Amino acid sequence: MNQENPNADRFRFCPQCGREALAPDSVKSFKCRACGFLFFINCAAGAMAVILDDQDRVLATRRGRNPARGTLDLPGGFAEPEEGIEISLKREIKEELNLEVTALTYLCSFSNAYPYAGVVYPVTDIAFVCNVASFENIRAMDDVDGFRFIPVPEIDPGDFGMDSARQTITYFIQQFHSRGRIAAPPC
Repeated sequence: MNQENPNADRFRFCPQCGREALAPDSVKSFKCRACGFLFFINCAAGAMAVILDDQDRVLATRRGRNPARGTLDLPGGFAEPEEGIEISLKREIKEELNLEVTALTYLCSFSNAYPYAGVVYPVTDIAFVCNVASFENIRAMDDVDGFRFIPVPEIDPGDFGMDSARQTITYFIQQFHSRGRIAAPPC
């Protein structure tokens, strides 16, 4: 492969034999030169939501933690083990904003590199257009530092700190302008 492993300098010790013999084998794997153990860094799954209010304003959150702390984001997060992506998104929106998702529909997906504590994690972010029961009890919680509603024509994708959120919001704006409001069927 002609891509370099972004974690090449981070992992050195083999989890099987313990020797300092782990070396990049590809952009997504490491191999122990001593015992032959092969370690893969597989993509994590993340979900994000584009949520519109009745005035066609998008709900954007402000990241409370790194990476990209203080920048805009879309609500969502990582799937947990043994959890489907739709369930993950519903859980994350409840944890971050105290909102109940009542409908969702697939929008798009993008790859993302998520740097955290010196390790770059490959992520596949899957975006959905979501409806919520009510905004009455909305509040910033968990790793969300704040939120705001932005009219679609006023959204600047450059204000979003993570690459996949920028790509998703750009794609959403294009779809919104060409197709109009994107409705989510009940779940």
